[in-house]
Amino acid sequence: MIDAIGFLIELLEIPSPSGEERKLASFLAKRLEEWGYQAYVDRAGNVVAQLGEGKPTILLASHVDTVPGFLPVREENGRIFGRGAVDAKASVAAMAVAGAEAFRLKLNGKIIFAGVVEEETSLKGIQTLLEELPHIDYAIFGEPTGLSKVCLASKGRLLLKIDVHTASGHVACSWMYKNAVEEAFSLWLLLKNALSNTGNSYFSSVIPNVTALQGGTAPNVVPEHCSFYVDVRFPPNVSSAHLLGVSRKVIESFEKNSRVKVNYSVLSQIEGFRANRRSKLVEALTRAIREELGDDAKFIKKTGTCFMNLIGKWFNVPVVGYGPGDPVLEHTEEESIQVKQYLAAIRVLVKTAHSVLS
Repeated sequence: MIDAIGFLIELLEIPSPSGEERKLASFLAKRLEEWGYQAYVDRAGNVVAQLGEGKPTILLASHVDTVPGFLPVREENGRIFGRGAVDAKASVAAMAVAGAEAFRLKLNGKIIFAGVVEEETSLKGIQTLLEELPHIDYAIFGEPTGLSKVCLASKGRLLLKIDVHTASGHVACSWMYKNAVEEAFSLWLLLKNALSNTGNSYFSSVIPNVTALQGGTAPNVVPEHCSFYVDVRFPPNVSSAHLLGVSRKVIESFEKNSRVKVNYSVLSQIEGFRANRRSKLVEALTRAIREELGDDAKFIKKTGTCFMNLIGKWFNVPVVGYGPGDPVLEHTEEESIQVKQYLAAIRVLVKTAHSVLS
């Protein structure tokens, strides 16, 4: 039998902040090979492993990177503490173990496990995975939803980096110059007004945020450059192309009217996604939740953005978000997972894989 608890603790004890996942990937690939997977590390650093052959194919994927900041790993009062315990090493571990356990049931088809890198910082890992994976029929992306909750929809994301350029001079004669920081703030307010769209819920609303702003070189110099980031989250019925078009018009109009130079770049462009509630995958997962937990599944929509969006759009297949853990604890100093919940998630995933591959 696989020591699921020991495996999770081993994953947590290997720090893997975004961009520094190599040691964890090497350990994970080796352990998966020991369990019967055919495993390798791809050119982006993702761990990809396969069990079985033929069709159908289910993808069990989550991300192996964490935010910075190592937390001492400990087990206490039925919980395991450590950086990534919730986001998302408990999902990684549960999926890896569940795939191996499910395959012992002599299923038809194929299980592919993927541990994706750089989820917290870039699209490098997921983009390489999508380009290199063979066709799949179903996918579960591991993220903390809690045991009885299944994520059927996530918002899209458009991330812009905007640079404002002006001339510089001494603040003693500041009236002679345009202040790049002030101009950037004026542009942000125009973008916020143009992009914001209030729906009947936070999920259905288009919500732009300025998330970082940096400018100026000295306290007594009028700033000649200011950079800021605009992060827009939007529902599945709104396209990123539309929002980008609106942003472009606002920026061009601002440049013309203010005579200030503006450059921008698109750092992330992910469409919103909504899964089919009546798909075989959703039915199998909800049935497994009911049988294992004695509870009806609850369907949720996330105001965040995750890789289930990209997987669903790329392959045009049923995909959901599911995994153990309380999302409130993500990225906190108290990040931890209930052992009981983690083990129950493994059982739910085993039953789900068994249903879709039978």
